[in-house]
Amino acid sequence: MKNIRLNYRYRDAHNYKEFGSMVFANPAGISVEAATALLQQKLISEEFFVPQDWGLPRLHSQPYNPEVDHEWHEFEEFELTDEAATDGRDIGEFLEGVVKGYEL
Repeated sequence: MKNIRLNYRYRDAHNYKEFGSMVFANPAGISVEAATALLQQKLISEEFFVPQDWGLPRLHSQPYNPEVDHEWHEFEEFELTDEAATDGRDIGEFLEGVVKGYEL
């Protein structure tokens, strides 16, 4: 069974972009389409999210300036991958937490 990679990016106030991803095990064989449909329901304006709210790392490599920068990251896509999981949660657990709302 292929794992699922979540690709996302951060765009700072100067429009510099930083890209990141997280790979989740997919023992239940959840499709990319199903994962995307569940996640999109919880995105801000169908595109944005705050990664800390979902237990994902922030993508700020430049010094963060709260005067002009923000916390919102952009969801790009889910894709199937043979890469090893990089998160301890499987995709079902991750999506369940997103849908229910994480308590951090």
